[in-house]
Amino acid sequence: MMALIKDWVWMVTAISPILIGIGMLYLRSQFPTKAEAEKANAGLKTSIDDLSTQVEARRSDTDRRLSHLETVTEHLPSRTDIAALERRLGEVEKQGAVTAETVRGIDRILIKVDRSVEMVLQNQISEGRS
Repeated sequence: MMALIKDWVWMVTAISPILIGIGMLYLRSQFPTKAEAEKANAGLKTSIDDLSTQVEARRSDTDRRLSHLETVTEHLPSRTDIAALERRLGEVEKQGAVTAETVRGIDRILIKVDRSVEMVLQNQISEGRS
């Protein structure tokens, strides 16, 4: 076994640097250099700065719009006010229905009175002729 190791050790030691060199070249082609990485990082930092500026501008615009909405809606009625208004409108609707029914009743009475007056006038006219 020892003889086998002695026979192959010189081949392994001769081929190892070549394999390590090939591996290093392969890894170098797969990963960027330090200068390329710094250039990409600088580009990313610029993009991040631009995006944060845009986000800040949109945030301030949103804050301004929200403040405007709060100012505009400040005088609007609350839920309790709207509920009270709804109850009051229901009462008015009921009163309107009662009033309409009363008017119909008065209309019927007036029709009867009109008929009675016509009959009385007809009677007086016919008595006046006779």
